[in-house]
Amino acid sequence: MKSLKKSILFLIILCAGANLCFAAGKKTKKASPKSDIRIVSLGPSATEVIFAIGAQDLLVARTDLCDYPPEAKNIPSVGGFAGNTLSLESIISYEPTLVYLFAEMHEGFVKPLQDLGIQVYRSNATSIEAVKNEVLDIGKLTGHEKQAQKVVKEMDEKLNRTKKMYETKIAADGKLPTVYWEVWHSPMMSCGKNSFMGDIISKAGGKNIFADEEAAYPMVSEEAVLLANPDFIFYSGDGMGGGKPSELLKAKGGIYYMGDDDSFVRSTPRCADAVEKLAAILWN
Repeated sequence: MKSLKKSILFLIILCAGANLCFAAGKKTKKASPKSDIRIVSLGPSATEVIFAIGAQDLLVARTDLCDYPPEAKNIPSVGGFAGNTLSLESIISYEPTLVYLFAEMHEGFVKPLQDLGIQVYRSNATSIEAVKNEVLDIGKLTGHEKQAQKVVKEMDEKLNRTKKMYETKIAADGKLPTVYWEVWHSPMMSCGKNSFMGDIISKAGGKNIFADEEAAYPMVSEEAVLLANPDFIFYSGDGMGGGKPSELLKAKGGIYYMGDDDSFVRSTPRCADAVEKLAAILWN
């Protein structure tokens, strides 16, 4: 049951809204100078971005699920990740000047926080490019512009190195390895157009068999997967709606369990690492 609950939270993260935006409402005080900023993070990827750019000294609270890097666990927690597991009272008790939250999931907190003069940054990066933009945004808000630019540069270097590697191999036969990624087992769900995971597959030089599906994470059928006959099958973990993919599903390139690696599902700089890892499997 504990594993299933964790998996459901994972799906909530994947299926959250589509647009990255910054919201700054009425302010009775400003988060300036930068040393006066006090940040409450309401999600694992937000906490990770803050650490990635070296702004962790400004972080006064996080959620129970913020577990990377390990040092994040030393910061006080305001509670769970889903909106219904948090309270406005708990958030404001840390006297934040900036609350880093997630579109749709935490929408109910936006106006009350703004009415209190607290800055709000809504996040829900659904692509790698959006992750880079978010890192730069948070860098500006926290006075860590140079560190944020360095992080984005390192991401670009990894992505370009990966692309150069598989483009050389594509030139040999002109084919992309086809991929089926099962993000949920019962009912079967995969990644479609405009999904974060779909972008990782694309950046790794793979061809997502459900890339034409309008929904970010569509329900799919066993028959559709069999018909597509993917070269590779990946799944996100036992306990996700029933466990492993159907035994009827085969892939000549292999079936891979990726559930222990959250770099594939968190919208953080580590997504560039996920692209490298996936490409190494697809183009080995």
